[in-house]
Parts: sequence; C-alpha cells; structure tokens
Amino acid sequence: MLAKPEPDRSTFELRWRVFGIHFRVMPSFWLISAVIAYVLFNPLLGRDPTRLALGIATDVGSYFLALVAMELVQGLVYRSYGIGSTAVIQDFGSTIMPDEEPPTRLQRITAALSAPASAWLMFALVYYSNQSYGWRDVSFYTLLAYELLWIATLFWGIIGLLPIYPYPGGLVLLELLTAISPRGGLAATLVVSIGVALAYVAYTVLYLLGHVPLLRLRENVRLPPSIVASVFFGISVLHNWQLLRHALARRSDDREAEYESHSPWEK
Repeated sequence: MLAKPEPDRSTFELRWRVFGIHFRVMPSFWLISAVIAYVLFNPLLGRDPTRLALGIATDVGSYFLALVAMELVQGLVYRSYGIGSTAVIQDFGSTIMPDEEPPTRLQRITAALSAPASAWLMFALVYYSNQSYGWRDVSFYTLLAYELLWIATLFWGIIGLLPIYPYPGGLVLLELLTAISPRGGLAATLVVSIGVALAYVAYTVLYLLGHVPLLRLRENVRLPPSIVASVFFGISVLHNWQLLRHALARRSDDREAEYESHSPWEK
C-alpha cells in the first residue's frame, strides 16, 4: 500500500501470477520485515536462538500472507474493470500498479478504497476468527501471528484512509475535489495532504516524547503512531510541496495566457 514506483528487476526476487495479477517480492522485504518483527516482539522472543528464529519466521510469514491477500483484493478490483496490475511487496509494505487507470471517476475511487478496505477485511477476519475459535492462544507462535496481523492490518486500514496524496485516501480526495473544481482540485488536495501529513508526524513525535496519549478513533481503535510512516509522510510533504508550487505556477500561467488571449476591449 505504499506509493512507490515499480523497482527494477532483481535476480533474487520472487515472481508469480494469479488471476491475471503479477506479484513481485523484493529481497528487501524479508530483511526489513525481520528487523521490524524483532524490534516489535523482542520482549516475547527471548534469547533462545531457535525460539528467536521461529518467532521471526512466524511474524514475517504472517505479514507476507496478509500483504498478498490485501493486494489480491485490489488486483481483483482492477481485474473486474478489465485492467491488469502488478503487486510489488518490498521494504515493509506493498503497492499495486495497474497497467492503466480506470476510465471513470467512480472506478478510480473504488480501486483506491479497495486498499484500506482489504486491510479492514483482513483485520475483521483475524479478530472475529479468534473471538470464535480462540486460535491465538493455541501456542506461542499463534500468539505472535495474531499480534502481528492485528497490528499490521489495523495500521494499514487506518493509514490508507488518511487524506494524504498519493496514498489511497489522498487519491480519493483528489477525485472528489477535482470533480468540484477541475482547475483547483489538485492544489487543494496537495494543501490538505501536506497539512494532514505534518499533523501525523507531529502526533507521532509528541506521542513518543510522552506529551500526548494515543488518539482514540472509536472503542478499542487508536490512531497508531509510527516512525516509519512518519518518514514516508515527511517525504510526501516535500514531494507534495514541489507539486503544489508547480500546480500554482501552472494556474498562474494559464490565467495570464487566458488574459492575453482577450481582445483589447475585453481586458
């Protein structure tokens, strides 16, 4: 669900195709996911090498399957429009790139929302299956898998809805604002994106410093602070600021060109 360009081909990547959707798993995913799993669950893993290795493998494997399932949902949405796509799993997340954009605004909004929707669907599946069958407490490793899936799917479900361009929520915001104002929609989207991204970064920093509590969205659901997401949102602020300056300059040039095209008595 990360907005990244498709990486170059690698000798060590995994590739397969299912339902017309191309999947690529980059080597960086295994390394970074293992490090994050170790950092998150270090108190539970202990120092025993076997327990440590199996615990990290359980977390990385669970996260991998969750990402594949979530990207499969979005890929099937594109497939329903007759559009192929490529899902790339890399670093600590994933993204999907359609071969072309859906032709209608509603289709583009649906495709964008399918990313966080798939995360919430996975979250509900994990949560309610445990409520019904209690599989989390079967063993130490099922506990690790449950905690990892609970955190990851909740995280992507919330992050994907934030109106930050070019993430799913930002793409939806762009479609809505350009429908209202074709000329000013992009600039308005970028302004909102920059404001929300900066607010999230500030929230994460203040939480880590102990100045603010977790923001409650609803019962038992909090906005997850994340250093990694803050880094990406910080990068998006710089990128969106450059896009905003370009968009404003282009609007100014368009107004000047329109003015110059008028007859002398119309000016």
